[in-house]
Amino acid sequence: MSRARLLVRRVPSVTWGIALLAVMTAYYVAEASSFHLFVLNTCLLAVIGAVALNLLMGTAGLVSIGNSAFMAVGAFTAVWAIKSGLPFPLDLVAAALTAAVAGVIIGLPALRLRGLHLALATLAGFFIVIYFATLYQSKGKGGGSGGFYIPVLYQQQGFIGGQQYWAWTLLVMVSLLLIGATQLAGRRSGRAWRMIRDHEIVAHTLAIPVTRYKMLAFAISSALIGFQGALAAHLSGSVGVDSFTLGLAIAYIAMVLIGGLDSVLGAVIGAFLVTALPTLVPIFITAVVGQLKTASQGPAFAEIIYGLLVIVFITSSPQGIVGLLRNLRHGATAWASRRGRSQAEAA
Repeated sequence: MSRARLLVRRVPSVTWGIALLAVMTAYYVAEASSFHLFVLNTCLLAVIGAVALNLLMGTAGLVSIGNSAFMAVGAFTAVWAIKSGLPFPLDLVAAALTAAVAGVIIGLPALRLRGLHLALATLAGFFIVIYFATLYQSKGKGGGSGGFYIPVLYQQQGFIGGQQYWAWTLLVMVSLLLIGATQLAGRRSGRAWRMIRDHEIVAHTLAIPVTRYKMLAFAISSALIGFQGALAAHLSGSVGVDSFTLGLAIAYIAMVLIGGLDSVLGAVIGAFLVTALPTLVPIFITAVVGQLKTASQGPAFAEIIYGLLVIVFITSSPQGIVGLLRNLRHGATAWASRRGRSQAEAA
């Protein structure tokens, strides 16, 4: 193996991922397109929630449909904190802590339930959170049917300038998250979560504190998703119950499944793919059905496509895009090895 290839293999994959995100961010910031910058920032925000959900579902094996509820907890906590005089970024801290507490409470059934039953329990938690969020929106000062309005971060820079500042801010946050998630999943906690996921009974016999690790998974993932919800509030400038739907929760599950369970890289790929689909699909659909139909049915086409992607990857590649890439790499390595042996024998 050459020295250059050995050096490349020694560089952690998360470093290459962060470098690629940095290049992408620099390109779109230099392009200064408001539309492309907004899509990029939306994708970077989605990465936070997808990585958090992947930690819970992929690494710990705890199925949850409550991620949009935790986003709502974070966003509405940020609204309450701002109205109470808590400045940025302390409102983000309050949002993350509140979402962590909500995650632990909603995750309590995980101590006895698994799989579909746990998913239904988190679904019940989703409806409870949305009920109280709706109540707060209708009764809170400045709320109403349109929701709450809060100052947009970097608004003094103008729309394009603000989006550029947001891009660099989110890049730093996502980079720190990717490093932290990779370390967390690769160390003792990650090994404990995988043992609980695959062999919970055995985990008890190995003296792994199953209850503590389950609650820790819910607390960390919920805190990150709540943090994302508060950031999204500062990006859009508005918070309303209508933004946190069951469809949004399913979209994040699709990100994790399409990208690849128990893979930080897969969560990033899935987040970008699913988030960008509603903007990419109309480009291809317009040529087929025309501009008028695309404008009204573009989002529906996007949902159909990523629904089909979920089915395809569940049936043909359960490890998602990352698993598919891994299989292709192994196949290419095996082919190159066989070709090298054949050439050696021929010589």
